[in-house]
Amino acid sequence: AVAGCDAFLSTSPMMNPAGHACQHSASLRTPVAKLGGVTMMATQEAEAVKQKILQIAALTDRGQRLNTLVADTYQEKRTQIADLATKLEPMSKEVTEEALEGEWELAYADVELFRSSPFFLAIERALDTSPGIPTLGKMLGITDPTKKSAMFFKLHQLQVLSWGASTVGRIGQRIDFKKGEFESEFDTVIFGLTVIPILGWFKLLPTFGGRVVTLADALKLEGNEMKMELAKTQVVTCPGVKRLPFLDGIFMDKWYPVREVWKLLPWNGGPFDGRSPECSVSVTYVDETMRLTKDMSGALFVYTRPVE
Repeated sequence: AVAGCDAFLSTSPMMNPAGHACQHSASLRTPVAKLGGVTMMATQEAEAVKQKILQIAALTDRGQRLNTLVADTYQEKRTQIADLATKLEPMSKEVTEEALEGEWELAYADVELFRSSPFFLAIERALDTSPGIPTLGKMLGITDPTKKSAMFFKLHQLQVLSWGASTVGRIGQRIDFKKGEFESEFDTVIFGLTVIPILGWFKLLPTFGGRVVTLADALKLEGNEMKMELAKTQVVTCPGVKRLPFLDGIFMDKWYPVREVWKLLPWNGGPFDGRSPECSVSVTYVDETMRLTKDMSGALFVYTRPVE
């Protein structure tokens, strides 16, 4: 009768399907019913917010159309998605190693996509925590020593993405707390389309590219912050894209010891007692299918689980 009472709660608060009086008082049942309703409503609200975030991510090409170096288009979408993220964050599941483990793919960033990699997260930390502004930085108009990385990333973007020479494909991350490893990978395609406008009907240059894999270790979770240390990087074959012609045997499929070189550089305190390439991100939301993180500058990154 007790089980029947619980099952029949939504239609008859005092009677079970057999018509017998329930053994639980209404005061004991009502909070349970309300709690279930609130939980369901919160889940539905979170899913609605997530859908809007993904819609804006698709519209803005993962945030790439928000790049003001190209044009000041869709800037209202930057504000909209920031507001949606703020609304979603209080509905987060508990930030645990279990919730973060596994594979993720980048769906949106309000800064350059490559900044999701530990390689550039470490550069950001190194530049923005070092004192002073170098002469070149002053010539480029930097006035805040904590914003040096922003200029570096703009210059890097201009060098690698100008004239459509290089485009960024899938960006993925694998998180493994048991091994203490955080692996990032992004696919790049070089010379996607090279034709003479109007006259051309064939590509002038071959398309090639690769997958840049960066490994960070010493991974640990402190509160909602994932801390790690940049270790090494390599370029491997990107499925469906031809490898670098002539140079693939020299530069590809080899791990480069970034950490060791990093400590030798004078701006990192080298060559004798250089700082380690440490970096971190804060997890502001996580559930079974979506994760939101922010870097030390507050840049927003939205990740989703891969589609099976």
